[in-house]
Amino acid sequence: MTTFLWGPKESLIVPTPDVGFLMHDDDSGRCQMHNVGIPEKNLIDWARQFSDKTKNFIDCGAHMGAYSVLLADGFKEVLAFEAQRRTYFQLCGNIFINEKTNITPRHIAVTDKVHAHQHVTLSVVSEDGGGSTVLIPRQPVLSSERVPAMHLDEYRIDDVGLIKLDIEGGELAALKGAELTIARSGYPPIIFEANNDSWYAEKKQELFSYISGLGYKIAEIRPYENMYVAMKQD
Repeated sequence: MTTFLWGPKESLIVPTPDVGFLMHDDDSGRCQMHNVGIPEKNLIDWARQFSDKTKNFIDCGAHMGAYSVLLADGFKEVLAFEAQRRTYFQLCGNIFINEKTNITPRHIAVTDKVHAHQHVTLSVVSEDGGGSTVLIPRQPVLSSERVPAMHLDEYRIDDVGLIKLDIEGGELAALKGAELTIARSGYPPIIFEANNDSWYAEKKQELFSYISGLGYKIAEIRPYENMYVAMKQD
């Protein structure tokens, strides 16, 4: 089925590309559209090695849907979580225009079982939602919003083939809230972000220790300075 962009004021009907993404005309959108493209495109292509159409993909911090949309064809189902409201709407639009019927978006902040089933404050620090966090913000805050928080075990997702975490310091909480999901799925690969800022050093060490304690081996994903993959050791 062909999807069209319709502009009633301009009498515009334009077919969307085979793969395309909606972006606002702001600093971030212009940078991606004209300069760098999708910043982690090579990483997403590398992650295709984990594709398995009998398994599910969990995308935490889905943002505009780059991972979810570009990897969707390689998995049975994709569950995409995005906490920032404006970016969540962008995610939904990109799922629609790319006709990925196996992606389910959730406007949720992923956390542990202690902080689930409540609303948390998300500090928005950029126009496109990148960097927004439920932790104490380290950048100037543009706005804040209340977001429902849930843990992954709540969704009872089995047969997970890949987990991706890019939630600005909330990765450890997300993993603690996914203990049953990870175990039931046989400890799938985890691609995650862990920044190198000095303020995050202690939390980063705690995150790495927790992942290692689950029996994973952690490796850097080059040339990205803050992206890692955890693989279960035999």
